[in-house]
Amino acid sequence: MSGRLVTVLLLFTSLCCTGRASAQTAFVQGGIAADVRRFSGQPEDRVFDANATTVLIGGGGFLTSTISAGVELDMGRESAVEETAAVAIAGRPETITTTFSSRRRSVSALFGIHSTAQHAVRVGAYAGLAFTAFDRRISTTAPPIVLPSPPPASEFTHLAATPIVGVDVAVAISRNFALVGFVRGQALSFGSDLHGFSVRPGAAARLSF
Repeated sequence: MSGRLVTVLLLFTSLCCTGRASAQTAFVQGGIAADVRRFSGQPEDRVFDANATTVLIGGGGFLTSTISAGVELDMGRESAVEETAAVAIAGRPETITTTFSSRRRSVSALFGIHSTAQHAVRVGAYAGLAFTAFDRRISTTAPPIVLPSPPPASEFTHLAATPIVGVDVAVAISRNFALVGFVRGQALSFGSDLHGFSVRPGAAARLSF
């Protein structure tokens, strides 16, 4: 993920949070989510489906009492799927194992609309753009009788900007601290042959100041 892109988005959030400090609240939050990732198309593309864990950190500020703008950084863990194929060499069965590994990372710019802050439970709905890096790695192992040496792994990194939406429910524990349940949904589109979506339900802690 481009460090320059992250810097621009963080600057965007900083400007949003400082424009009218007397009329808004800034916040930071961090949490964990499940990255439920599904791809459509050919069966070989579905080896990159995953139920991975992802860590989310973000921040933003309220432009008005109900409108917010912010940035989220989402770092998913690597997931892997193995497929085996049986072959006969000199009458002996041997097994070739192919491992398909993948990892998704995103930086998202989000605008949100929220219920009023007078209640202990506050609901927010979000829409924005997610800048995503999707890494794929394909490696094969086999007994020496089948392959004298394992072929080098094939590695690909796809970059894309796609829409993202979300909702969250923040339950205030104190004036400056809340527990948040959230869901993010994002389209995934990499090239002409890899299309799908990522749905990420999770929980976070939010600090307002």
